[in-house]
Amino acid sequence: MLRLSFARHCLVGLAGALAMAALPPGRAHAQFLLAPGHYQLANGAQGDADLKLVLAEDAKPGALAGVRNGQERSFRPAQVAAFTVDGHAFARQDGFKLRAGFDAKFADPALLETVVADGPVELFYYYYVAPMGPIKAHIALAVLRKRGTANFFVYSPKHAPGLDARQALSPLVAGLFPADPVLQRQLVANQITRAQLADLVRAYNQGVRMKP
Repeated sequence: MLRLSFARHCLVGLAGALAMAALPPGRAHAQFLLAPGHYQLANGAQGDADLKLVLAEDAKPGALAGVRNGQERSFRPAQVAAFTVDGHAFARQDGFKLRAGFDAKFADPALLETVVADGPVELFYYYYVAPMGPIKAHIALAVLRKRGTANFFVYSPKHAPGLDARQALSPLVAGLFPADPVLQRQLVANQITRAQLADLVRAYNQGVRMKP
């Protein structure tokens, strides 16, 4: 029997408002609330449970948390292979170096949400906590890589709280799209919004190119 335990954390007032505003539409459930999902552990165990992603904060590393048959348990990223929750797919990524916020304190692998993984360019969301004065905001950061590599690049057209701006270099992201000079120029100029990014990556993977 899977025994699942986790610490419940509720954001209230302005902290909650900022947290929700920082996330892409439709992704808050996978971040904050328990929802039906399926897990695969690094040891080969798998099953169905109510799951959620818990972010690193307050000296505690990130985790997969959930409840099954009334029992609670949490797993550190190193113990997880992949999981889905509320229609969102997450996978463990070893060697992820673009740490931010509280997550920078831990050496565990990262649990990234897979957004686009059907072509030469892959897009993920990396979630983290960013202290903003007396409150904490939960941020969803777009990171991309060339399929088959372990090098992730941040695309953040606006400042991402808690992230070292030197980690977000748009020319590196543009280099993932050599067949589309127009898209490259717009990425370098930070003209592509996060809301547009997933559709543009999918289109590029399907051979669609932007017109001058």
